[in-house]
Amino acid sequence: MTPKELDQSYTINKNSFHKYIDNIKKNMKVNFYSISNAIIIKNPYTTSFPNKFFSKEYERKNRIYQFFKSSLRFYFKQFYSFFMYLVSYILFRIYYRKSKLDLKNYIAIDVFFLVDNILEDKKFNENYFVGLYEVLEKRNKDYIFLPRLYGVNKNPFKLIKFFKIINDDNRSFLFEFELLQLKDLISIFFLILVYPFKTLNLLQKNNSDIDMLFNGELITDTGNFGFDAFSRYIFGKNIAKQNNIIKIYSWSEFQVVERCFNYGLRMCSNKIKLYGCQLYLNYETYFNAYIDEVDIKHKTAYDEILVNGKYYILDRLTIKYRVGVSLRYKNIFKFAKTTVTHSIIVLLGSYIEKDTKYMLESVSSFNQILFKNHPAVNINQFGKLDSNIVVVTDNIYQLFENAELVIGTASGTSVEAVACGVSVIIIASQENLTANPLVDYGKGKIWDIAFSKDDVKKLYNNLIEYRKNNEEEIKEIACWYKDNFFIEPTEDNIIKAFDLSKGI
Repeated sequence: MTPKELDQSYTINKNSFHKYIDNIKKNMKVNFYSISNAIIIKNPYTTSFPNKFFSKEYERKNRIYQFFKSSLRFYFKQFYSFFMYLVSYILFRIYYRKSKLDLKNYIAIDVFFLVDNILEDKKFNENYFVGLYEVLEKRNKDYIFLPRLYGVNKNPFKLIKFFKIINDDNRSFLFEFELLQLKDLISIFFLILVYPFKTLNLLQKNNSDIDMLFNGELITDTGNFGFDAFSRYIFGKNIAKQNNIIKIYSWSEFQVVERCFNYGLRMCSNKIKLYGCQLYLNYETYFNAYIDEVDIKHKTAYDEILVNGKYYILDRLTIKYRVGVSLRYKNIFKFAKTTVTHSIIVLLGSYIEKDTKYMLESVSSFNQILFKNHPAVNINQFGKLDSNIVVVTDNIYQLFENAELVIGTASGTSVEAVACGVSVIIIASQENLTANPLVDYGKGKIWDIAFSKDDVKKLYNNLIEYRKNNEEEIKEIACWYKDNFFIEPTEDNIIKAFDLSKGI
């Protein structure tokens, strides 16, 4: 299928897709092996099932051969990761110097630590919950970080310098290694050992092409399973034993690592209140981020889900969705768009490298392009860029001030651009479902989607022309996005979102 045909198929068949997976979720045996499965979670970037479902790629595979092949890949990957985890544990014991904490009614912040960024900055900066910590400290709330270390799986020796930086920080940290015991390592070993075989319990009856596709991808995906699921599950169980952690604010994309942590926690305790913080700009095809009633039954759900704006509130009977606060987007409330006097096009890279590379190849017809790469992606992956592309590191709102148009792919920043009154072209993925954070409102007026390189120039002309003739409507559309997708991070709004006025 072409990208446009795939998008059309998705629009027509998305309800059938969700119904098929949700039916399996409701009837499966609930255990660690089922709640952590990539297909059950529906993450379109860790399993090919969604893409093949909508593309109708019903290939038949030799199940026995595929299981043998995937299992070998799984065991090699997991036992290598297990060894690296042991190395990390040893390095923690040697280099982490902070004294063991005497916990007293702590609020826990469960969040990613981007190790490479911390090493580059030579200090610890946390940018997911920026703005929250000042309010916690002002109100004398004790908080502690539960770090998810990102970027050390292949080279744990980065932790030597990392722990030295953390030792000098005056904040509190609770690493999973601090609670780790020999019995936990043995548990992880046996979880790894049986995982491929336990996955087979999810096989469907092969009554249809979709069952055949599901079974084939179920077995294939086993080889792609991440080790963090095992370690985070054990960490959740260990956190449940800590009597003085009363709340956890968890950065939540509701991926495997978050579900496994929640499952481990809820299997052992219901005393800690869990907040799933989805304080980012989401997109419809990021299926794993949706939290449903069945997730309560599976013991993977949160007590409350905080979202970045009222548009993201989902209608659930037993799950409490409510607006949070846009901690990472405070600049949008200070931005004032001026009349553009330069024909500058801003290109926004995404964490999906293939999509960014295709986007870079799609702008050869333009004279002046400013490219801001995604911070988690090494720009060297894209090779030598065309002479019309200039790499910049400016703040995006500085770029928006002089931008005639923004081009993006799989980037929530596209919503920021539209909310600031800047026209946007979304470049469709050529290999997967397109991660488009914008919605139908304003399509063809302030934004549009390019399914091929040939579409880009045409859409550029259309959007620029529409803007010239409909300036007031463009402003109205921008205001609508700002009102529906963002909540200003004032102190009062932060207090309200995180329930900080209620005692501890």
